[in-house]
Amino acid sequence: ILRDNSASNNTAAFSCEHRLAALPPIPREGPAVSLMNYIAGEGFFDRATTFADVNPINCCLMSMQGFPEFKEEESERSLAIDLLLRFVRNVFLHDSSVEGETWFHKRRGNEIVICTMINLLELLKTSSVWTVVEWRAIKMGNKLTGGNRRDLVKFVAKRLPCTCMKDLHSAARKKLAKVAICHCCGKQFPRSELYICTGCMMAEYCSRECQRADWLDHKELWQP
Repeated sequence: ILRDNSASNNTAAFSCEHRLAALPPIPREGPAVSLMNYIAGEGFFDRATTFADVNPINCCLMSMQGFPEFKEEESERSLAIDLLLRFVRNVFLHDSSVEGETWFHKRRGNEIVICTMINLLELLKTSSVWTVVEWRAIKMGNKLTGGNRRDLVKFVAKRLPCTCMKDLHSAARKKLAKVAICHCCGKQFPRSELYICTGCMMAEYCSRECQRADWLDHKELWQP
């Protein structure tokens, strides 16, 4: 999962002086290791896995149901979050240095799923009620899924002290506008042009017409 930034191989094309604190010893077994092995088998760490036909939020929620121990074991949650953050941070820094300008204008499905999983693990610290965790996870998941590279870089940069990630976020903000997807028509728009549902405060619409057209389905899903 982790790459040493100073390693002399063809994947370490970037240089970063802002190393993170050393990881705690990684046990041979335990919930965090089991989760890493499981999601590796699901293609989370493979950039070729597009997750095109899978909702990233549902994918993570279903994966976590097989690991109920994360609700109680804070040290295992923290280890899993740390491993996933380091992985996606190394991938971002390496790929952006290799691909240059084009990197900012594309996203990979596995990166969205990994960030969604990190958020879900974080939420398990905040509430023991699964429905609350699920609701909050959907809110962030929608933002990551409907946004662009800017949202993913911001998500990682906020959670790590690495100055290189802060610089990458600053570059993404200059190159990319905030965008989101209309909950009805599925088209992407500048976020400033979208209306948000005042009932759930999550679903966003490009027009009143789309909001009215989606109301019956939306009411079924979100209204208590």
